[in-house]
Amino acid sequence: MNDTYEYVEDQSISIQHYVNNIFKWMVLGVAITFLTAFGLERTSFVYDAGLIPLIAIVLQLFVAVRIARHLLSMKASTMKFLYIAYSVLTGMTFSIVISCYTAMSVTLAFLVAAIYFGVLVIVGTVLKKDLTKIGTICYTGLFVYVIFSIIAMIFNLGISSLLLPLISLVLFAGITAYDMQKAIQFYYQAQSNNEMLTKLSIYGAFTLYLDFVNIFLDILQLLGKEN
Repeated sequence: MNDTYEYVEDQSISIQHYVNNIFKWMVLGVAITFLTAFGLERTSFVYDAGLIPLIAIVLQLFVAVRIARHLLSMKASTMKFLYIAYSVLTGMTFSIVISCYTAMSVTLAFLVAAIYFGVLVIVGTVLKKDLTKIGTICYTGLFVYVIFSIIAMIFNLGISSLLLPLISLVLFAGITAYDMQKAIQFYYQAQSNNEMLTKLSIYGAFTLYLDFVNIFLDILQLLGKEN
């Protein structure tokens, strides 16, 4: 993403307000996802969905790419709409996932994920060490992890069901702390441009939302009790 921003004289958004906006939108996205998932899980959607989950996943990829590639050009209102749409689409696919586990398992996984995520966000906020190298390594590792997981699934390599989510949790530990630190760095790069700060707060919320969702899925796979 291009880090060149337009600067103006007036600065009205404080770092605290900016960070609060990130978490406000991140929590809103998570809430929308889980409300959508639990709402659909209690209907016949899970059993009659057909190709809808696949279509939802394709649309999720489209929205994620659009947000990442067109941050500088799109309006803040467009970003907000796409973020909410992504949260709903994720909830549609989540409804099928959580239907495979007991309600207690899903609740426990959510609470553990929230605690784990919260600790990582604090680390990314207060740690003075530059996490760029760690973030790059973890993102590279995540790419390799996804490719390996697909190969393992296709060729039925019999990898332990505990090993892969544990590896993913380690990778997302670095990624989450890095994403939080990066979001704060963006503030200082665009602190005089209120329009850009609004968009960056949505972008920061989106990246942290993705981190939380993946952490939740990993923990659910580790702790979840299937129906």
